[in-house]
Formats: sequence, structure tokens, C-alpha cells
Amino acid sequence: MAELDSKTGLKGNIGDLVFRNVNGKTIVQSRPDTGGKARKGRAKQTATDFGRASRTTSSIIRGLRPFIGSMYDSQFFNRFRKAVYQGMKMNDSLPQGSLDLWQGEPTVLEGLEADLKNQYPRYVQMPGLELSLEAGTLEISVPEFKADNHLQWPVKTSEAELGYWISVYDSKTYQVLRHELFCIPIPHKTQSIPATQYTTTALPAEALLLVTAGVFYYTADFRMGKVCMNSKDFNPTQVLKVFRT
Repeated sequence: MAELDSKTGLKGNIGDLVFRNVNGKTIVQSRPDTGGKARKGRAKQTATDFGRASRTTSSIIRGLRPFIGSMYDSQFFNRFRKAVYQGMKMNDSLPQGSLDLWQGEPTVLEGLEADLKNQYPRYVQMPGLELSLEAGTLEISVPEFKADNHLQWPVKTSEAELGYWISVYDSKTYQVLRHELFCIPIPHKTQSIPATQYTTTALPAEALLLVTAGVFYYTADFRMGKVCMNSKDFNPTQVLKVFRT
């Protein structure tokens, strides 16, 4: 509030304006932004967390590259980073500027698709699939299935391959520690595939584990032989399961 003094004139504030007397003159200034420093601090902390989300995403995708290559749509990285950031924020005990995926909820990555136009569940339905982490190893159990019932076959497909990519990351740096691949060949769409099981080698303690599933389709070319049909525009691949050892 401003008030009029008979000797010094108008002083105080009205709205965002501040009135004060200097050497007998009334000076009008904008009110100081007392919340500026706090807002700047919060913005800096948010930027720090978002930067960490970007670096974490880059590291995790680096561990997927031997499996997915560059076969993903243009928004894959952004979707992945958004999920990583969401998982980081799910630990409300950590202050802004110190968020971390391992200490948050990394399972938010489950269901991420490499290709939104051709999503993995549309091409592969595998009821009875089991993934379990016990005694320091991961076990993948695939039940018996009929290829024409549980897989969708694009035109000109001659055979397929079902792949499960296991990538292991350090819980602090998210650097790739190692990876393993479990593949099930499907020679023809009329084939019945027997139940199969895969057990990883012993896993390190306190590691982040991603199981990424993908189906690869092949066509027969009389000049080039077997040719993979998967590409940047067609790659049914999904982060299927996330574990913390």
C-alpha cells in the first residue's frame, strides 16, 4: 500500500509499482521479483533431472542397438525418454535435481514399442509365456504354439524368427554390462513350435535388466536368398519386461 506524506511525498507500493523519495523527488520503480531466485533454482533442478533422463535413455538404447539397430520410428527416443523421466519422478522421497530411474520405477519402460504403426502385440500373441528372475538368473519359458495361430504373417513372408534380447545395465551409470539373445526359428507358418526354455548366465547384483521381444520376418528371393523384411518402417519390437536384480 502507498501513502502520501506531506513532507516526503508518495511512498510505498501500488500493485507492481514501488514509490520512494530520493533527494526530495518521488521515484517510481517496479516491484523486485523476490521469487526469481527460487524459480531459477527449481528450473535448474528440473533441467538437471531432464538431462539425466536423456543420458539414461541414450545408455539404455545403446544396449538395445545390437537387437533393434536403427529400426525404430522417429519418435522412439522421445517416447523412451518420457517414460524414463516419468519413472524417475515416481520416487517422491528424492529431491528435484537428484531423481534417478533405478531409485524410481523402471518398470514404466514395459510396453515401449519401437514402431507404433506395427506394434508387437499385433503380430505376436503368446499366452502362457513366463519370465522369472530367481537365484540370480532369468528364465524365459515359451509354451508350445502354432505359428499360424499365434503369429500374424505379412504377405510374402516365408519364415520368421522370434527373438528375446536380454540387456543388462549398471544400476548407477546405466552402462551396458552385457547382453544375451534367445531366438526361436519358425521355418513356416504352418509349423508347430515345441515348448522351449532359456536360462541366462548368472546376473550381477544391483543391475537393471530389460527383456526386449521382437519378431523378424523373412522372404525368399531367388537371387539374394533369405531376406529380412524388418526395416525402419516395419519392426514389431517391444520392451517386454524390466527387472532389478
